[in-house]
Amino acid sequence: MIRSVARPQDTAWHRSHLARRRRTWVIMTGVILAAVVLALFGYFGSVGWGALAEAILRTTYRLAFAYFIALVIGVMVALIVGWLSLTDTLFPVFDVLQNIPSFALIPFFIYFLGYTDLMIILFSVTSIVWPILFAVLTAIKSAHRDLSDAATIFGARGFRRVPYYLAPLSYPSIITGSIVGIAIGWESIIGAEIIANTSGFGAFIKTASVSGINQAAIAGMFVILILVFVINRLIWAPLLAESSRRYAE
Repeated sequence: MIRSVARPQDTAWHRSHLARRRRTWVIMTGVILAAVVLALFGYFGSVGWGALAEAILRTTYRLAFAYFIALVIGVMVALIVGWLSLTDTLFPVFDVLQNIPSFALIPFFIYFLGYTDLMIILFSVTSIVWPILFAVLTAIKSAHRDLSDAATIFGARGFRRVPYYLAPLSYPSIITGSIVGIAIGWESIIGAEIIANTSGFGAFIKTASVSGINQAAIAGMFVILILVFVINRLIWAPLLAESSRRYAE
């Protein structure tokens, strides 16, 4: 009977993964306990929870729309570039474009779109799209030649290469790029809301800070941290595990 032997690098990665998960749970347990203790001692008595909930929901809905638009653009552009074998040519061009500071562009968005939801959403798209685009391009660029030859042999030629070879090949990278893009998206959405001074979580914490209501700003911080943790555990972690299991080379 042949026994499978775990490779040293696999064992090291597994231990590192477990250590990261353990640290994440410890940190979030501390955050939740701190929030509960402060609530029990009445620290958040002056917080307008209705206004906070409305602000977070508005920010989350903007982020969801921005992510969907960035996902469609990033994946479509990357797959088309990979299909046309232009990855090596356009990769440096995209690299230069992504290094333009996002917040340097916000005056243009405000000038053409005003202080609107559309401005905040489209501005955030310019930040979220790059991690997704580069993750997919890197997956296509670094794919083994054997995989491409096998796809060709089994009939994935012409445009059929996109749905039957490039898309499955890129799926794990789409998930990892989305995780990074969403993390950047929170920052860009909240930053745009603070600058635009419109409704949303950014405007909520700005108003709370200017008014000297520190409890509201701290409560908002706790709620955002817990929300991000829940989304990561319930959505991204299962998708990442499933993609690694089904599409690992």
